[in-house]
Amino acid sequence: MIMNWVALIPALPALSFVVLLPLSRAMRKRLLWLPPSAMAASAALSLAAFVRTWPGGHHEEPVWSIAWALGHVGGRPLELGLALDPVAAATLVVVTIVATCVQIYSLGYMHRDEREGWYFAVLSLFTAAMLALVLSDNLLLTFAMWEMMGLCSYLLIGFWYELEGPRKASQKAFLTTRVGDLGFLVALFAIWANAGTFELAEVLHGAGEWAPGAALVVSLGLLWAAMGKSAQIPLHVWLPDAMAGPTPASALIHAATMVAAGVFVVARTLPIFEHAPGVLTAMMVVGAATALAAGLMAAVQHDIKKVLAYSTVSQLGLMFVALGAGSAVAALFHLTTHAFFKSLLFLGAGVIIHAAHTQDMREMGGLARHMPVTTATFTIGSLALAGVFPLAGFFSKDEIVTVLLHEHHYVTVGFVLLASGLTAFYVTRLWFRVFSGPEQAEELHEAHRSMLGPMTLLAAITLVAGFAGPTYAEFLGHEGKWPEVTVALISTLVAAVGIGAGWWFYGGRSKVVNTRVWKQRLGYFYDALVQKLYFDLTYDTLFIKGYFRASEGASAFDAHVVDGVVNGAGTAWVATANGAHAFDQGVVDGAVNGVADASKGIGGLFRRLQTGRLQNYQRLVVGAVVVLMLIVIVSRGA
Repeated sequence: MIMNWVALIPALPALSFVVLLPLSRAMRKRLLWLPPSAMAASAALSLAAFVRTWPGGHHEEPVWSIAWALGHVGGRPLELGLALDPVAAATLVVVTIVATCVQIYSLGYMHRDEREGWYFAVLSLFTAAMLALVLSDNLLLTFAMWEMMGLCSYLLIGFWYELEGPRKASQKAFLTTRVGDLGFLVALFAIWANAGTFELAEVLHGAGEWAPGAALVVSLGLLWAAMGKSAQIPLHVWLPDAMAGPTPASALIHAATMVAAGVFVVARTLPIFEHAPGVLTAMMVVGAATALAAGLMAAVQHDIKKVLAYSTVSQLGLMFVALGAGSAVAALFHLTTHAFFKSLLFLGAGVIIHAAHTQDMREMGGLARHMPVTTATFTIGSLALAGVFPLAGFFSKDEIVTVLLHEHHYVTVGFVLLASGLTAFYVTRLWFRVFSGPEQAEELHEAHRSMLGPMTLLAAITLVAGFAGPTYAEFLGHEGKWPEVTVALISTLVAAVGIGAGWWFYGGRSKVVNTRVWKQRLGYFYDALVQKLYFDLTYDTLFIKGYFRASEGASAFDAHVVDGVVNGAGTAWVATANGAHAFDQGVVDGAVNGVADASKGIGGLFRRLQTGRLQNYQRLVVGAVVVLMLIVIVSRGA
């Protein structure tokens, strides 16, 4: 049966963007039902595509594909195409469910904003780009959608462009991710030079036959690009600042689209990395360092959204660890579970911010007594993030630890467990500061049903998604197993220690433990964490201020050297021209004018002879005759 309806999955949200784009603000407001409806239809089609792909497994050919030709380059055909396989089908379901929840939630969250129509339009295009990337079987199309998401993230982060914070955050995100995208371009050049095609199946199949070092170049380029998109150290600095945008947009960026794209592309192209084992090791190191460093930075943040942002960076680091260990299944499974519970946490944070009228956790407290649904759903998301059984995060994190143990990466296991303990600590700190203690705000109330409904659905999925781990692995064509008892006990102990430490400092013992004393004891280490390990300060000094210093130096060089040479040449030319002008007037024109003046004078003298009187002419003739006679007489006498 023809399954071309699969192409409608990204096409429907893209169509809603096209419809809303040319309309006025008033008309967009009247059509706000269109983007959520289109997204819900895409979710239904994604579920249908998932069913058609079931039971999955490892297949050489996709279940469905479509391609179209763009032309020829150097005699080689250049094509773009979409394809549906188990990896794409599973990811489509995750992206569309989360995006539908975000769209419905946004109806309540953004209803007072004058530009909400534009928000929904960009959000639809953002999701359409991610869905097209998931279905893409061509790396050129993948890169195009990759860049489209970068543009949409810029528009969403800077949605409130009237404010300086969102405006600068959007610029920072756009420029930082563009630095990473240069790696993707290098990889594409190397792939075309060695494979002569961008078609993914052919590229992966022939990677072992490339020129020596080609796989290394491609792997490094793709890794660098993924580090930018998925916010890995040192290109992670844009993601925490991306919180300046609307909270539901943050949920989509952090859960199922922008940051997930880097992990997804690396998972898709992992066979290339297998020909460059050193890059896999580097990926694991980057992931472990990111997971631990971001967890430490999250533990000292006071902005609720920034805690969740650094949490996203840390969890993405765990996915990179799994990819570095060679397990795309473990990385994609954690991407799936993380998408559900992290989007739940961000949506819950939006409700909390609306109720408390602040993002500072120090100004919150006592919300549990007034917001039962938000408290329950947020607690489920928090426990899943902490890796508590039987929630989704427990199973996906254990899968990563199991893979590392199987591949004998014991040092990395230590980093992952330490990062997991930190996660449990800072999420417990967040929970107690927000929901426990004395009330810091007045008139606290629960959110509208349009916001609570999506949160409840995501919480329900978070409760059961972890049990699908073995089935998920088998669906992707790998052996599925339940977590080993030993690993489960170790991870549970780590989560318990983190939660216990969080309770000790911020829960039941908060009246006894003075956190200021601990901050003073940690000294420079705590200050370094507050300063985000000086990454932003370093970049600001080296690149931002360095850029302005270089610009000022270039301006001074231009003013004093370049302009000096140009102005000097101009002055010399003017002086030469003045000299030439003086010579022309004094000498050349003088000589010519002198001859003319002499001629004029002589002419004036002869002119006097022409009086027009006959008597004068007679006198002249007589005088001339007399003179001639005298001359003759004198000459004869001589």
